Amino acid sequence: MAGAIRGGLRRGLRRFTLGSGPLKRRSDRLQVLARVVVVLALLAAAPLAVVATEITHRSMESAAAVQVAERHRARAVVLEDTAPVAQKDGDPEASFVTVEGTWRAPGGHVKRGALLVPSGTVAGTTVPVWVDSSGQLTTAPMDQQSIDVTGFAAGVVTTLAVPLVAWVAYCMFCTVLDAHRRRRWAQEWDRVEREWRTRLR
Repeated sequence: MAGAIRGGLRRGLRRFTLGSGPLKRRSDRLQVLARVVVVLALLAAAPLAVVATEITHRSMESAAAVQVAERHRARAVVLEDTAPVAQKDGDPEASFVTVEGTWRAPGGHVKRGALLVPSGTVAGTTVPVWVDSSGQLTTAPMDQQSIDVTGFAAGVVTTLAVPLVAWVAYCMFCTVLDAHRRRRWAQEWDRVEREWRTRLR
């Protein structure tokens, strides 16, 4: 059993290295080197994914800290009534409409602009909004869940992208090698045919 396993491993290694001996071409050695690079990419994908996750997570946390420092909660007042709109199946955004509203900037100045509110909201209703340091409407700062999801996504993308890029590069490299081999093969046959024609005359 152990001998069969060792024999199988030797055969697999021989296939991977494209054999050996005097008939092995320089292009074959280059292809083996390219295969080693693909294997290294597969082995490095997981550690690189961990690094990508950590870097993305820290970057997102820094960005979130800046957003928390620059963005503030405020209360906006709706200035006009909105007509009820029937909600479409599976489309929660269909029940929201844009209306005019006012809110106070961090410095106390009153700002006016468009608000996105549920349909059927009446004038005078207050709605929560987020504003930046200049008083303009903005989105809420990133929360921990968004940071975690983005970091996880970066890790998954890295895990898939590194081997995929290596494999695509290997396939392109093999295409170039095969074209080179065909040219060399044609040149050798042309040389041999010339020699045969010379000898037969």
